[in-house]
Amino acid sequence: MAKNHQTENPLYKALMKRAEAEIATAVASLIVYFDTPTAGKSLKEMEHLLTVISTAEKRIETLNKHFNNTQI
Repeated sequence: MAKNHQTENPLYKALMKRAEAEIATAVASLIVYFDTPTAGKSLKEMEHLLTVISTAEKRIETLNKHFNNTQI
């Protein structure tokens, strides 16, 4: 079983930051697709970006569920 309070562990932080960066990158790309008519919108690419966001959000949720236990 994992130890409680892993949020200060550098590996935990790295996993969280990687997921957050993937979300930020995908959101920025989607904004460009939505706001720039000449961006060469590709529905398939936009769907891929949504999948990236969903997957990263699920990873954050899983990390919080299993390793961010603040109860003793």
